[in-house]
Parts: sequence; C-alpha cells; structure tokens
Amino acid sequence: MRLRGVAIVVLAGILVSVNVVSAAEPSWAPAMKKVHAKFTGKPGTFAHFGDSITYSLAFWSSLQWKPDNASSEFEASRQWVLKYMLKDCWRGWKGPKYGNLSGKTVAWANANVDGWLKKLNPEVVLVMFGTNDLGGVSVEKYDAGLRKLVKKCLANGSVVILSTIPPRSGRAEKAAQYADVARKIAKDMNVPLSDFHAEVLKRRPDDWDGSAAKFKGHKTYEVPTLIAGDGVHPSNPKKWRRDFTEVGLKYNGFNLRSYITLNAYVEVMGAVLDAGKKPAVKKFVPVKKVVEATMPVIDKSWWPEAPKLAAPTGRVVKVKSVGGLFDAVNNARSGDTISLAAGRYNISRRLGIKTDKVTLRGATGNRDQVVIDGDGIGELVAFTACSDVTVADLTIQNAKWNGFKIDSETGVQRLRIYNCVIHNIWQRGVKGVIVPETDREKIQPRDCRVEYCLFYNDRPKKFSDDEADTSKNFNGNYVGGLDVMYAKNWTISDNVFLNIQGRTREGRGAIFLWHETEGCIVERNIIIDCDKGVSLGNSYMPKGRGVKLHARRCTVRNNFITRAPEGCVVSANTADCKILNNTIHDPKNRMRRLLRVVGAGDGLFVADNIFSGPAPRNESSGKITIENNLVKDLTTAFKDPAAGNLHLKTRTVGVVDQAKKRPEVTEDIDRKKRNNNPDLGADEIGA
Repeated sequence: MRLRGVAIVVLAGILVSVNVVSAAEPSWAPAMKKVHAKFTGKPGTFAHFGDSITYSLAFWSSLQWKPDNASSEFEASRQWVLKYMLKDCWRGWKGPKYGNLSGKTVAWANANVDGWLKKLNPEVVLVMFGTNDLGGVSVEKYDAGLRKLVKKCLANGSVVILSTIPPRSGRAEKAAQYADVARKIAKDMNVPLSDFHAEVLKRRPDDWDGSAAKFKGHKTYEVPTLIAGDGVHPSNPKKWRRDFTEVGLKYNGFNLRSYITLNAYVEVMGAVLDAGKKPAVKKFVPVKKVVEATMPVIDKSWWPEAPKLAAPTGRVVKVKSVGGLFDAVNNARSGDTISLAAGRYNISRRLGIKTDKVTLRGATGNRDQVVIDGDGIGELVAFTACSDVTVADLTIQNAKWNGFKIDSETGVQRLRIYNCVIHNIWQRGVKGVIVPETDREKIQPRDCRVEYCLFYNDRPKKFSDDEADTSKNFNGNYVGGLDVMYAKNWTISDNVFLNIQGRTREGRGAIFLWHETEGCIVERNIIIDCDKGVSLGNSYMPKGRGVKLHARRCTVRNNFITRAPEGCVVSANTADCKILNNTIHDPKNRMRRLLRVVGAGDGLFVADNIFSGPAPRNESSGKITIENNLVKDLTTAFKDPAAGNLHLKTRTVGVVDQAKKRPEVTEDIDRKKRNNNPDLGADEIGA
C-alpha cells in the first residue's frame, strides 16, 4: 500500500517505510519547506556527511556521466540533477573538510559538523553514519547521536536526507536495529529517508553478504552481490559498474546507493527546492544489453505444500539473536519450543541439540524468513543422544560438510525435520553416520521423518567448497541430499530435491539409504536434476561393520524423478524391497539407468512404474520380480518435463487404468485416492 509517497514494505517480518517518488506531496515536504525557508547559502549545494561508504568515489561521482544502461525515467532525473546541482558536489566535496572520511562515527560528525556547515552551508545534506559505530556504540547512544546531528543540520537551514546503513556481515542484527533507528528519526523529525538497508535486502534477501562461502574466489569488490567480500562495504564489480537497470542494481552495491540517493534528491528538488522543471522523459538507448545469469525459472505451484504445524504447547522460548539461539538450545528443557524470529542467524560453530522433546521452529511459519547460515563452517545443526526432536519452518544453508548431522552412534530416535530448506550443503544435507555393532539394535536411528523439505544447491560442487573432496578421492563428487546408515522405519516424503550435483555429475544425489537400513518408506518426493535419484543400498559392501545387506523391506512409491544421470532408482544389495508406481523420466540417461538392480536382491518387487526412457537394468542374480511397467518415452504426455512436472496432461493410453490395485499404494503423489483400476506411475489422472 502507499501513503503519500511512502511505500510500506515487509522485510523479514518487519514493517518499514521506503520513500518513493509520488505525484502526491511527500509527508515530510511541509516541514522541509520551513527548514529551507531559513536557508542562506548557494542553491544546488549537496553535501554528503558519512564514513568510507560515502567518502569513496565509487559512490555518487560516476552519475555525472551517462550510464550504459538505465531506465528512461532515471536518465531524466539524472539530467535534472546535472542541470541544478553544483558541479563540485559530484566529486569535489570529498574528504574530512567536507564531512566524509573512512572509519568515522556519529561522535566524530557531531564534533565537526558546526565547521562543515559554516564552510559549506549546503542546501541539502545526505547523512549516513553507523557502520563504524556497530562495534561499541549501543543502539540508544547511536539514536541520541544521530538525532543530535540531524538537528544541527536542520537548524542551519539545510534539508536533511537521512540514510540507513547497509547490512553488515557478522553484525546483521545490530545493523538492522540501527536502520530502524534511522527510520524512526526520519519519521519523528519529518525528514526524507533513503533506505539503503531495505533496498539491499529487497534485492538480495538471502545472499547479500559477499563474504559468504559461496562468493569465495572473487576479489573483494568484484563479488556478484551487493555487499563486498569484506562483509562491510558495498560491492563494485566492473561488469555492472555502468548499469543502473533493475538487473544491474542487484549486483553493484555502490551503484544501488547512488541510485536511491539520486531518487531521494530528485524528490527533494521537486517538493522543496526551487529547481525548475524536470526534463521530459526520453527513451533511453542502452550502450549494451547485459543479461543476468540465472537458473531457469521453475514453476513451483505444483510442489508439495506443508500443512501448518499445530501451535506450540509447553514453554516457548523466543529467540531473536545468534547468542539467544545458542543459549536457548544449550539450556533447553524437555518439551520446550524454541521459536526463532524472522531474520538471518549467522553461526560460526555447530548448533547441537541434546535434549529430548525439543522443537526448534521458525516463528512465522515461512521457512524462507528464518535462515541459519553457516558461511562455510563444517556442520550446521546436530542431534546427539536425543529423541522426539522436531526442527521446522526454517532454512539452513552454506556448510561445507553436513546440514543436519545425526550423531547416530549416540542414540537419536524419532527425529522430525519438517518444512525446511537445506541449501548449498556441500557433502550431505541430512547425514546419519555409522552405528557401532554394540547396542546397534537399541541405538540405531529409528522412526524418523523428513517431510516437506526443499534440498537444493545453486550449482554443481567445486573443489573450493570442501577441501576434503579432492581429485585423489571423490574428485569433487562427494555430495548428496539425504544419506543415512542403519535407518529403521523412516519416512521420507513430500520433499523436493533439486540440483544436487557433483563436480563432474557423479555425485550421490538425492536419497541414499544403506548399511542395514530397514522398513523405510520413500514416497511422494520430487527429484529434479540430481546425479542420482533414490539409492537403496550400494554395490560396495563394507567389511568389519556387520553389514550383510544394505536395505530390507523398504518401499519406494509415488515419486517423480527427472534426469538423474548416474541412476534414477538404484537397488543394490537389498532384500524384500518394493519399487511401485513411480514416474521416472530421463530418455537420454547417459548410463541408461532409469532403474538399476545390482548385487543381492532377493524379493525385490518392481511394478506399475513408468520408465520414460531406457528399460530397467537387472544386473542381479537374485530372485527379482519386474512386472507391469510401461517403458516408453512420454515426453509429450507430461505437463512440463523440463521442470520435472510429470503429471499427465490427459488420460494417456497405456497408462490410465493399467496398474493393479495394491494395498501398498492407495494414494498418488498428490495424496489423491487411487481408483479401483489405478493408473501406472505416480499420478492418478483419473482420480
């Protein structure tokens, strides 16, 4: 909604206001007209008071030259500023005599502002301090100092444009609090606001931090995001230096600040100053078109949607900071719910849950709004000697080894991971380790559930993601979604696995159950562009671990699997497993492995599947039944096979009513009830 030139934006669950150009008079205009009436200096003077983010010539000065790419409206605004603003204010007013210098604080500004105002007597002042205050200045002291500085400028007859500081790596929460202070001061004192903090998060809500592990290998200011590799200053990559389009403004932090500052100044020119008439908007002809490199846009509307969890019972511990998160987990009582407020939690060590019946969940229910970010540490969240723990409604991301680590050798039972995002984890998203033979039956991980989660990586793994994965061992391919040993009676359902890929596309892939796994259900999952789909077992049989088979009495049913070059479904050294009513699409599979059976396999039953591509490969001498499956390229029959949507468009001949009614398969991938004459594959189109 809009209120007289103020856009109301929700960022991380916090309501903030961002000034925008509007036909209506801005709410601050009457107050600023009164301030400007006292002005005695030279029109067109625009001073910038700030630290290194202001002092840098990467900020503002480049706008005196025509950009390569920009909107026509922006170019008209820039031309207006060129005509009105004093030329020296582009780059001449830089340095301590002009109110800006690296490393400076609000206290420094208040100690020197009287001299700046006397020397410059500016018509308009841009004010942004705080980045260097974050380390030792309380929010209350920062508030008082910033208010004092703004008051002095207004008393001089100078119109103030107040700017929030950008997010800062390692101090994101306090930077957000400082930004809230600036917003409140702008509202209380009726001054225009340039909300740099909000604009960064709007464009890069999840990956603004150039110091994060995913940006390693780039020079400090060349990172392709908005905050540089030092985690403090705006970025300034050369590729986007002359681009002020909406695409370019997602990649160059200094350009973004210059852009929003120009818009704020133009708004002041139009509402308060005697700046003449804005030039007519003329069509901007770009020098060159720069195309953003992005992953293909995937329609997610058909993906599984998690039902909301019930409201917490028992004690609820509300958490808003990293320190609070560790305190809550370390001091948890059985039955506690730890509720994480919306925001990013940048952790530098493993978060270990060791208490029974604890729930860790995002407060909003929106898993994208609560992010635990490891920035490349080894492991993110671990479970040790605990039972009946739930983790829900949040994102974990950026770990070089494991996302959710199950210390299976300590006895972890009935764990539930629900509606979570597991993002850029470079060994295993969920990992359950070896359980020693002693007391194995008692302590092995049993009755666990992984439901409605999204496992995805932005790209294939690189050597730089994980120094342990080298050309001498796994060649950059030691990566997978879920990998559990000795799992008993697990349910892995309604998840999406996307782009879990090794360096040479020979990784483990989406789901891997092995080492005497028993009684597990893998159902209603969507697997797209992973190196492997579902692996029950391994052709390798370890010695000295008491492993006779890898998987017993497991069922894989009602899954969509699209493009898994190492094998869409693999059964290796199993007994009495079932593979039923899956839809598997990979006509060009390089290994011709839509289904591969290898090693022991007695009792394996494969039926009512659609293999859209090569026929199953049975390399086992076991007693195996493979019956009533359709082997046919059905590319044209699926709704959107490129995106992994293998729902049928129509009642396809050879599919509809061709399966057998089985007690193990009463629903389809969408949980629709199967007909008396069921369809082949995961989608019951007749339902």
